[in-house]
Amino acid sequence: MGGNGTYSIGHSPEYTYETVGKIDGVKILKPKDSRKMAKLPEESHSPNTRYVLLDKDGVFHQYREYNENHQVVLGIGYHHEPSLGKGDVLHVHIHTIPGVEGHTDAQKHAIAPGDQYYEKYKQLFKGVK
Repeated sequence: MGGNGTYSIGHSPEYTYETVGKIDGVKILKPKDSRKMAKLPEESHSPNTRYVLLDKDGVFHQYREYNENHQVVLGIGYHHEPSLGKGDVLHVHIHTIPGVEGHTDAQKHAIAPGDQYYEKYKQLFKGVK
């Protein structure tokens, strides 16, 4: 991944993330530079892919799905989200407009057991309380 993971208009940039494992076939990424902010790339290196990010203690932090144009179409996070509650909140962002540009317009809601997104992705939520 390069430049926050950007695909660079068809040119593969330098990798700034490394794959450190998999959960249910989803690549676990980690920034190569541990001083970098812990978030997944804004665009994927490969089309139609999925990535997960765990915090330094191995607890789920973020998941993203990307489309054929390397753009984010779905994100799930476990972190502070003031509009959804106090403390860390497990929540989903459904991008009606693909890519990070559509993040502010994404449909967003908290998820818990019983929610369709929780049930579909619960195997990724390591350490979530």
